[in-house]
Amino acid sequence: MKKAFTLVELLIVIAIMAILTTITVAQFRTAKRKANDVARKGDLNAVAKALQMYYTDYGEMPAASVDGKIEIDGSSIEWGDEFADASGYIYMKQLPVENLVGAPSYCYKTDANRKAYALFAMLENGVDSQCDRNKDGVADQTYSCGGNTAAYCFAYHSPNIDLNEDGSFK
Repeated sequence: MKKAFTLVELLIVIAIMAILTTITVAQFRTAKRKANDVARKGDLNAVAKALQMYYTDYGEMPAASVDGKIEIDGSSIEWGDEFADASGYIYMKQLPVENLVGAPSYCYKTDANRKAYALFAMLENGVDSQCDRNKDGVADQTYSCGGNTAAYCFAYHSPNIDLNEDGSFK
């Protein structure tokens, strides 16, 4: 007599495999979102260092356009382009670009005296500790910048200032 698996046993094995696959895919998506957010934070950190070098050279931050871009001599620098001054000194070979389709691009603004800056990004992981401070799954603090009202939940700013809840300088 041949021994074989019954239909019920095969269905149970298939069901277990489906559950394990679902768990694995969900964990992969979460890990990917977190990795993208780490990259965003690193991008803004690099831009902040370039802005601080500019400040060291000129004693003020570059101007900010109304749509949240860095301005040098009245010309906006697109995210993804080179950040250089009028004399050709390069502060950053290529400004970072938001890689999530449909997400607002990074945003830059400066205070009225151009002594402080703030950079903003929207994080993919809504429960990131810097967006969801009370751990309820909703971004607690959202900032507006460049015409995007309440679009950003992560801010990287000058160490000498704090931001109000709306993203304005204190």
